[in-house]
Amino acid sequence: MNNESDSDLDERIEILKQKYAQRSNQSPQVPDASADGHTRDYRTALRELYRTLSDPPQSRPHSAEDDSPEETDVFCTETDVTLPSSLARSDQSRSAAAVHVYQEMLHIYERLQAERLGQQEWAAQLCERERDLQRRESVVLQQQRGAHRLRGVEQEQQRRVQSLQQQYQQEKSELEAALKQKTKENKRMKASFDSMKELNDSMKKQLNELSEQNRKLECQSRKVQARLENLQRKYESFTTHRSRETAAPKAFDPKPSKPEKPQSSKAAGKAVTHGLLALLLDWLVDGQLMEVRDGSRPSPQERCARVLPVLVEQLHGAAAAAVEPSLLLRSLLRCIYCCLLHLERSSQHTVLTSTLRRLGEEVSRGSRVSPLFKSSCLLTRFLCSLIIIKTISQVDVLAQAVEVLSCAVRTDEGQALFLEYQALPVVLALLRSASPALLAPSLDVLLQMSSESPGTLSAFLDQCSSEDFFRCASLFLRNPRLEPPLLEKMLMLLQKLSSVRKNKRLFEASALRLLLQEMHRTSGRSQAFISINLSSILLNLGTLTRS
Repeated sequence: MNNESDSDLDERIEILKQKYAQRSNQSPQVPDASADGHTRDYRTALRELYRTLSDPPQSRPHSAEDDSPEETDVFCTETDVTLPSSLARSDQSRSAAAVHVYQEMLHIYERLQAERLGQQEWAAQLCERERDLQRRESVVLQQQRGAHRLRGVEQEQQRRVQSLQQQYQQEKSELEAALKQKTKENKRMKASFDSMKELNDSMKKQLNELSEQNRKLECQSRKVQARLENLQRKYESFTTHRSRETAAPKAFDPKPSKPEKPQSSKAAGKAVTHGLLALLLDWLVDGQLMEVRDGSRPSPQERCARVLPVLVEQLHGAAAAAVEPSLLLRSLLRCIYCCLLHLERSSQHTVLTSTLRRLGEEVSRGSRVSPLFKSSCLLTRFLCSLIIIKTISQVDVLAQAVEVLSCAVRTDEGQALFLEYQALPVVLALLRSASPALLAPSLDVLLQMSSESPGTLSAFLDQCSSEDFFRCASLFLRNPRLEPPLLEKMLMLLQKLSSVRKNKRLFEASALRLLLQEMHRTSGRSQAFISINLSSILLNLGTLTRS
């Protein structure tokens, strides 16, 4: 019986070895579920071995329910490495082969447990790798979506850039066409300007020739007039002497009549007196009144204050005289005007109100049919206009005098008289009065003096380069009711003065530079000529740079 049981045990052990060999031939990299199944198979094999060793096959019949885990009292966990206690009480007569098989099975069980733990760790690592791969996949998908969006934005930007380039090319072509048109217009305007400049130069040349010819004719006319007057005086003296020789006393006259006084000799004596007085007055004006002299003698201002009332009386007589009025009038007017200049320059100004009023009335009305300031002599008209502006306050008379002055300075001789008799302060006084009727003709006088005349322009600009003129210009430009034409005329004059380097200090001292900068900033497009003059002035002063 023991032999049968040993043979059965060997058979069972052989079966278990075959099962173990089959399990060992399988791949070690299996998922957790298969590892659990193999562990259950080994557990079942151990139970069968336990039943085989504990109960012989003859004592009980073999059934299919022996494999059920509920029929044994032994419970083995996955981490259990101890044997059941019933094995310790088994028969010592068991075969040594059974013990060896049991130990080998136990060793196999431990290896299966270790393999299962390794597979679990490897499964955890696989899960971690899978999660990492999923995260990386999500990042890659986001990057792909971002790349798609960027590609779409790039395409949109390329389309916009292409549209902008097309628009730029179209605008560039339009601007080039407009520039070509403007260039053609500028060339035409330049050609027109050059032709007008040539025409202006030729007309100016003709005007200078005509002025020179007119001056020569006037000189010849004065010479002829003087010769005619001399011949007339000789003829009168000759006729008087002849009538005196041929006259005979009457026979029937009981009383001899008194000889008549020769009227012509009296007129001739007056003419000589007037001529001598004219020469003396010219001598006085040229030698003393035109310059200031120091010494113990009475000052020129005192002499002027004493002689001015007498000169006004002589002026009245000379205007009414019939013989040689022009020479005497010119000399008297020169002396009177120079006396007025010296009185104005005097620190102790003598008030001669009644004398000045009589002087203005005499010059503006006179004793002739026409006033003295409308005389045919240019010097007489010029001096009378200056005297009227200094002595008369009536606006209508002043307007007539300024008009005469404006007509006088249109000739080279009149401009020379303007500089010689220092008429600039007279015109500045009119500008300070701010009378609307006097501003325009006064500016016309200054503009006419600033014309491109080779002999008078530099001298006139030198006279205007004074603090008095710049203060007057500043006051004039600050007038709130100033009209644009008057502003244009003053800016034209200031533009020529700004080209003189030494006037930069005067622009600063009179605050004209700041005023002109403000006017340039506020000037609109409708005032193109004003803006051009302002830019030119500021450019000459170094305030505005070239663009």
